[in-house]
Amino acid sequence: MTAAIGQSEQRTGFHTPTFTVRDLVLLRIAAGSATRADLQRDIAPILAPRISGSEFRRAAELAISTLGNAQLISETKGRLTATAKGVQVAGTSLGSARSLGPAWGDVKNTLILRALETHDTASVKKAVQRLEGLAAIVLQNHFSIATGRVLSPADLRAELAIVALEKAFGNKIKTGLGKGAGLPAKPGRLLAGQLFKQPREIASDGKLIVQLASEIAGAREQSIEALELAVLSRLTTAGNADDGANRAPTRPKRQEPSQHRPRTPTPKAANDRAPLTGSAPAVARSLSPPDIAEFCSAVFDAARPVAEGWPGNRKAFISLVWKAIRNARPDWGLSEIAFKGMLAEAHRSGRIELATADLKDGRDLKSLEESKILYKNTVWHFVRVQE
Repeated sequence: MTAAIGQSEQRTGFHTPTFTVRDLVLLRIAAGSATRADLQRDIAPILAPRISGSEFRRAAELAISTLGNAQLISETKGRLTATAKGVQVAGTSLGSARSLGPAWGDVKNTLILRALETHDTASVKKAVQRLEGLAAIVLQNHFSIATGRVLSPADLRAELAIVALEKAFGNKIKTGLGKGAGLPAKPGRLLAGQLFKQPREIASDGKLIVQLASEIAGAREQSIEALELAVLSRLTTAGNADDGANRAPTRPKRQEPSQHRPRTPTPKAANDRAPLTGSAPAVARSLSPPDIAEFCSAVFDAARPVAEGWPGNRKAFISLVWKAIRNARPDWGLSEIAFKGMLAEAHRSGRIELATADLKDGRDLKSLEESKILYKNTVWHFVRVQE
């Protein structure tokens, strides 16, 4: 499933006009005045590591000179202050719907909201000042989930699980899962964990959101400061301070592999994609996720030879069907988590019928445990085979 996600273009969201060194210097000075030390502390980290500290100092001096000549700023005893015209120009650079704000923290938050193309409401402004809130908006923007409000960790985890499930089908379906009808928390986190470059299981919804947002934004660490800098850096250009107007909009693309890369198998069975022989592919191969009709047909083909019971009531362990699919269709690039999620979606849509086991008979407890799918407060163990 990870490969399927890599092959499909994700929305980056970061495609608003870029800001030059001069733009940022003017914004910082307009937010309550500033010294050169303030500029170095507040602006240089946004442009790092594309330009060094010494390069920034040279660019900032050139920007100060240019802004002074244009009568946008003035300097008194080493303190830089924006003129009325400078404040107007700085406010205009944020967009007509944005306010300049009385302090640099306000301006920085406004820039973050602009980078993430989200609504400038009081609740959103408050949310982006917290790590989980900012991480949520980063993910909502990246995965094209509405950003009118900041989703709670539980709601966002459910949305991410749906994204992962749809990507497993190669965006060929839209699931009917939604709030109140989605997967339970742990299976939902397992599915959402497939959206990482290296799929993993996360212990809580909050950690899932922060870690995934940090990876997507390119933050150096999982902190509010690092995530803010990662988002702000998408708005900037390391060009010279004498660049004229803002540059044309660009759409930086995430560096996603176009092909599935073999990696060391994880000890967790849920992410085991290697054939049963244990041999990994010698070379990378292009993957082609199935549509739901192809998936269901392959499931029935895999279930019939291993089904048990009498005519009209034949059932196959889900674990045995998964092993057959994993061997027969390596080109799909599915993990066990993705396979079970797709199976639950096929059951929900009426294309496949799942069945639960009578645990009182105590038969083959290992197969029952490996087969279980938690869905809507029910545990499924079998695929029902129709003759």
